[in-house]
Amino acid sequence: MSFQPQRADRDAVLPATGRRQVHLVDLTTIAGAEYSPTLGYLQAAAEAAPDVAARCTFTRHALMSRGPFFEEACEQVLASLDDPLVVAFTVYFWNRANSVELARRVKAAWPRCHIVMGGNDVSHQQDALFAEAPWTDVLVHGEGELRFVELLRCLLDDREGIRAIDGVSYWTGGGTGRTLVTTEPAARIADLATVPSPLTAYSDAELARTSLLVYETNRGCPYSCAFCYWGGAVNSKVRQFPMERIAADFERIVKHAQPHMMFALADANFGILPRDVEIARLLVDLCDRHGKKVDFFVTWAKNCNKRIIETATLLRDGGLLSPVTLSTQSFDPTALNLANRSNIRVDNFRKLQAEFRDLGIPTYTDLIWGMPGETYESFLSGTEEVLAAGGTPLVFPLLLLNNTDYTREKFRREQRLVVRHLPVDVSDPELTGDMVVAHSTMTEEDWLRGLEFRLCLYLFQKSLLRCTLRLLHAACGVRIVDLCEQLRELLFERSPDAVAGALARNYRQAWREPGTIDCALIEEELGVKVGSGEIYGRHEIHYEAAVHRLVRDPAVLEHYVDEAVTVLLRSIPRDSWPDDEALRAARELDRAAGAVFRSVITGEAEPAPFRARPGLLELLRDAGDLPSDLVCPPGAEVAGRISAPAAHLEGLASSHRFSRFVGLVWRGMVAPLREAVVEWDVPRPRAHDREVSHARG
Repeated sequence: MSFQPQRADRDAVLPATGRRQVHLVDLTTIAGAEYSPTLGYLQAAAEAAPDVAARCTFTRHALMSRGPFFEEACEQVLASLDDPLVVAFTVYFWNRANSVELARRVKAAWPRCHIVMGGNDVSHQQDALFAEAPWTDVLVHGEGELRFVELLRCLLDDREGIRAIDGVSYWTGGGTGRTLVTTEPAARIADLATVPSPLTAYSDAELARTSLLVYETNRGCPYSCAFCYWGGAVNSKVRQFPMERIAADFERIVKHAQPHMMFALADANFGILPRDVEIARLLVDLCDRHGKKVDFFVTWAKNCNKRIIETATLLRDGGLLSPVTLSTQSFDPTALNLANRSNIRVDNFRKLQAEFRDLGIPTYTDLIWGMPGETYESFLSGTEEVLAAGGTPLVFPLLLLNNTDYTREKFRREQRLVVRHLPVDVSDPELTGDMVVAHSTMTEEDWLRGLEFRLCLYLFQKSLLRCTLRLLHAACGVRIVDLCEQLRELLFERSPDAVAGALARNYRQAWREPGTIDCALIEEELGVKVGSGEIYGRHEIHYEAAVHRLVRDPAVLEHYVDEAVTVLLRSIPRDSWPDDEALRAARELDRAAGAVFRSVITGEAEPAPFRARPGLLELLRDAGDLPSDLVCPPGAEVAGRISAPAAHLEGLASSHRFSRFVGLVWRGMVAPLREAVVEWDVPRPRAHDREVSHARG
């Protein structure tokens, strides 16, 4: 499948007589993301000012900019310009280099055009930005909607008026006398009702086309984590957009949403406000009324509470995918203290995991590998805490974001941070950032070892050996993380499958030497071009390709799993092993998980037989590995078949369907068997038999 980049909004390319062109640019890395909330905010705010709207036309360019699509995006923007007044860019770390380059080309073609920059990555970074991109004319710091309107008024009439606008940096003078000026910091927008909805800039047809829609119901975050810069509004009061506006916007969004559109709330702490329950109920009711399902994603409040449980239950009952984040980042006290962060207590974390599991609500726990103060062993211990509680760890290497406390020179010096500019995800070499690869308690070899462990965790614990690992942990008392560690050599050095081994070694090599990713190897396995952006939400493509390779042939999977179990048993004293029947049953269930993955590839359910004692099934159910409402029929041993639910087999092309499913497994939104359909074998009828119990599908 070839992906065509999004087309810019062409309604205003040719201005009416006397009106000046204003172009708004958001270079994205996401396939089909034709909606940009930032561009919508800027255009909506400007068009709400009659004096500005009467003198300007607005053109939005939300354009895919990966690989060859960057040149196409540049050609499209440049071809649309005709003596523009302003070309404004929203800049994040993922599009900074491309935005700066396109701005250079615009300035070269139209020297009188004013280049305006704004966004998280460049706010309060005026010295660095203007040195990097001296063709920039104005930098807007922080919230830019209302100040962008003021800026347009100045540029339309008298550029000297810029000095009266708070929160901007700009060049003044010319030649050798050119000087960079930064005005007084701007106050945050106190009343968000004064900011028009970004949706007002978009037609219904545009909303229907986008694969991703990001929306804010509030702004602000009361926390001050040292690694975070949430829109510049950390350690601030949470300000709310009017509920009436949210209801109207949600109505339009749901009514026109395409199937499986990702609807993401940009709120820093969903569930922190009492009205968030109402917002969740509103979305569920709208989806039900319009017969729609969206992939709903939020960032939950840092400290979980009963309101979050109520909100998550509403979303679960409404069939909207939204796992709850039990946010920790680390369990190490030293690392947390350096990060200005206090977590929920460990005992409360375990209780919450159990409560969500009983409710059938998936959770995931963000862990940051490489936080200052963290060691490799403390990282493993924290990961084990999540796994032992039945949770899903989602591990990210530490990325330094501009304006965070981690970037302060004093902190970097005291913690001896070593930083390299690397791909944020080794699978996507174009998306780069400043990564912490060593510090006072972590060597660079430790860092690489942690990334290798992460692949072991994703491949074995999340995907192929989940049931066997859980059994060995329960029966032998060995940590799951240590079991995954035992499989490192099998994965990277002596893989039973040559292709899976090559994928693992290339993953390791690509972290050591960025740019050495073996695209041909991955593309041959998945049939999708690396970095093409064809599929929204694709992460960890080496992991995806390895799972695909191992599950598509049952014989290959069985041999690989058998070798892995042999390695694990060799690491455990013989007298601690579970009995043979329990091991056989766990491996049978893991093969059934492989059949679920395979069904997602083929689109056809593949019921896999299993036979096990109820005690093992209940252990796996209570740990979140099997359906939470699984009820075993009576008997010393029970048997049945387990298969993928129809929801995972419907719609989308094969490669897209598999990529989406693996992404959901990676994030913890689903588990291979947790959402599966279980059918029990019916025993020979007897008078005292009870109706066979079925797990939900």
